[in-house]
Amino acid sequence: MVIDAQNGLGAGRTARFQTLPEQIAENVFAKIVSGELAPGDRIREDHLADEFGVSRAPVREALRILERDSVVLITPNKGARVTQLSVKEVSDIFELRRELMGLMLSGLDITGNGVLERMERAVSEMERIVEANEDAPQFSEISYRISRAILVACTNDKLTEILQSLSRQTRRYTELGLASQARRQESARLWREMLEALKTNRRQDAIASAARLIDASCREAVCRLEEEQLVAQAATR
Repeated sequence: MVIDAQNGLGAGRTARFQTLPEQIAENVFAKIVSGELAPGDRIREDHLADEFGVSRAPVREALRILERDSVVLITPNKGARVTQLSVKEVSDIFELRRELMGLMLSGLDITGNGVLERMERAVSEMERIVEANEDAPQFSEISYRISRAILVACTNDKLTEILQSLSRQTRRYTELGLASQARRQESARLWREMLEALKTNRRQDAIASAARLIDASCREAVCRLEEEQLVAQAATR
């Protein structure tokens, strides 16, 4: 069964077809991002096998992919659960991402591969969403798509691998970091700044805009998590 033939990275040297377990992993991850599967929820292999019309073997492999990306925890004899979100983890991930993003932008290939054109279309769509005050999930999906498009144009293969391994964890926290309209406005503005700097090959300016973008998302995600923790603690008293 083919769930979704391509991985959505866009044109570029690393674009390829996904294996069946990778397709299942992407679909399960979409459920996690949307909240259909919440932190701590159990993930049933048999239910997923029935849903996708496959045996349990590719489902099991898909869950191992998600465990590798730290969004699922598999416990022997207990099965898989969605990992909890934590303030410590979000701070660590965004700190690492900020440094790696700077390295990636320094060596980004922006000639003849269409990356700037794809970024322009995506940033324009972001600005339209902000202007229309539309929902956060659509905005965060575009933010994720831009990041993946940039990743394709990265000339450092090892750096690309590291950033890809962080992409799912980052996506979960970015969703929190873009929950407010004010944050989405700021994000669109900073993506635009980064894009305009890249167009004129002002790499340090692009890196500075990326750092501000990541730091702002981190602060908002931490704030949201702390609020959720306070609410949860109050509910147990």
